[in-house]
Amino acid sequence: MASPKIAIIGAGPAGLVCARLLQHGGVPCTIFEGEKDRHARTQGGTLDLHEDSAQLALQEAGLYEEFLANSRPDGEVLKIFTPYGKVLLDENENYGVGRPDEMKNRPEIDRVLLRGILLDSLTPDSVQWGRKLVKVEPVENDKYDLHFQGSIETGFDIVIGADGTWSKTRPLLSDMRPHYSGVTGLDVTITDADNLSPDQGKRCGGGMCLTIGKNKGILAQKNGNGTIRVYAFQRCAEHWHKECGINWADTEPAKQQLMEEYYGDWDQGAKNMIIKADKEIIVRPMYMLPIGFNWIHRPGVTLIGDAAHVMTPFAGVGVNVGMQDALELAKRIIARKSEWTSEPDLKASIAAATKEFELEMWPRAKANAEKTWEYLGIFFNPVGAEEMVRYFGNIKMLEDKAKEEAKAKEDAEAAEKANASEGQVNGDKVSEIKVDEVKVDEAKPEDKPVENTPTEDTPAENQPEIKPAEEEATVEKIQEAVHILVDA
Repeated sequence: MASPKIAIIGAGPAGLVCARLLQHGGVPCTIFEGEKDRHARTQGGTLDLHEDSAQLALQEAGLYEEFLANSRPDGEVLKIFTPYGKVLLDENENYGVGRPDEMKNRPEIDRVLLRGILLDSLTPDSVQWGRKLVKVEPVENDKYDLHFQGSIETGFDIVIGADGTWSKTRPLLSDMRPHYSGVTGLDVTITDADNLSPDQGKRCGGGMCLTIGKNKGILAQKNGNGTIRVYAFQRCAEHWHKECGINWADTEPAKQQLMEEYYGDWDQGAKNMIIKADKEIIVRPMYMLPIGFNWIHRPGVTLIGDAAHVMTPFAGVGVNVGMQDALELAKRIIARKSEWTSEPDLKASIAAATKEFELEMWPRAKANAEKTWEYLGIFFNPVGAEEMVRYFGNIKMLEDKAKEEAKAKEDAEAAEKANASEGQVNGDKVSEIKVDEVKVDEAKPEDKPVENTPTEDTPAENQPEIKPAEEEATVEKIQEAVHILVDA
């Protein structure tokens, strides 16, 4: 049996989940990652994994229990402030309307922990570190060579691009590049906040803390190790960070200047989430692919995760869509193993599997990109925090109405079923009565004979004649009466 040579580009969540699922299903693969090792960087903050996507992928990969052991359901809580210090919602204290149900049952896990779980689940030497891809080159026999900085790997049957926003795999399928979303953020960290910065730790709470103003916000999120990741996002021009006059290399004055010039009248507690942060700062313009982006299918090459549909983080769905991509693609490849009887059959099988995956993935990615765009508008609106809380309240009202309607429907169906069951029981009881079981008691000696009823003393010639038609009618009346009882 032929076996495909599979390359996965990128050791992010989508790429690692795909590799784990393939290997778990008996299909070898190799991951090529540009970072020098698994400890090269912090991997960012924390992720909320959804029941209907990322969690399903981990279940299929046999890693769900390990995920649960490392996740933080208490990290889901949300707190929302106005820029002037008023708390509108605090799930830490059960204050306010709370988030919609659709945003619940999404436990948080630190990115570094998730990556560790996935890396440790792979077969040894599955990941080749320090392999920075330059391009993917198609060669003869529908195979592909991978050009890295300083080296080449040849002869791959499948190349799965899981290499993020600026994917080097994507150009083989499309000329499309991500465009600027209109939002840029400053990314900082508060280390061991509860002990070293208790005021900031208290403000943040156990999960996410949002301070939302007009078209800007300070967003903070507690990690499992006590660190808080903080972001100061705002709507601005794409190159604002280069043209605003702030020297980002001089970090302490840069944080002060940003807060004074762009958040000047905000509550000091909100501004201190940036000012009191560690020295290192990163400026992050947010990019996205067009909503509904797709490409002309090319056998042997496909994209998953941000390479296929990068979106901003404001709906919290990006990693979930990517991990579901990995699940759907791996399932389709594994399901066709029996078709790999020859080299031509292998190629046809690979082409069919990747095309089927893409047709499933594109509309799913589009729906999530639309949701993300909607949430970007909620985070950065001309009103502020009140608009976000109002939005949550409207969704919750719709959810409550849907619950009431579902409950009413359920009660009606239960009542109808109970009535039908009771009618059946009664019908069964009545149906036990049979016409041939109806008996007429013999007249007792002391009973007075009914007029016109023949007796032994009545001469035969004087006995009233019962005509056949009358007898038939009498029987029909008895039968009709019984049927009426049964039908009732």
